[in-house]
Amino acid sequence: MTAQRRLPESLDEFLAAAADQARLVLGADEGLPTYDAALEFQGLAVRAMAKAPESGPLSEVAVGLNLIWGALTDEMDAPGRGSAEQDVQAVRHIKQAAVEWLGVMNSPDDRAAYLDFWVHDECGYPRDLPELS
Repeated sequence: MTAQRRLPESLDEFLAAAADQARLVLGADEGLPTYDAALEFQGLAVRAMAKAPESGPLSEVAVGLNLIWGALTDEMDAPGRGSAEQDVQAVRHIKQAAVEWLGVMNSPDDRAAYLDFWVHDECGYPRDLPELS
C-alpha cells in the first residue's frame, strides 16, 4: 500500500501520483496484493475528486479512474465473486488496465480514449445516463 500523501492539486500532480500507483499495481504480487494496490488506486482517484473543481480535466480524469478502479476491484470483492479462477482473471484485468494507463496518460487524446473505453466498454457503465428529475 502507498503512504498517505497530500492531495494532488493539479492535473500534473495527479497524473504523476496515478503513474506511481499504476506501477505499484504492476509490481504487486498476484491475488490480494494486486487487489490492495488497485484499491489504493481508486482511493487516489476519490481523494483527487474531493480536491478537484467540479469540472475540468482533473475532475474528468479522477472521476473516470474512480469508476474504472471501483469496477476492477469489484471483480474480486463483489457478492458471488472470489473463486480462485475469478481472482486470477480479475488480477489480469487490473494489471491490463494499469499497463494501458501508463501508455496513454501523458496524451490528452489517448487518455480520453482510454477513459471512454475502460469506463464504458470494459466496465460496462452506460454512455447515456438517465435524466434526473
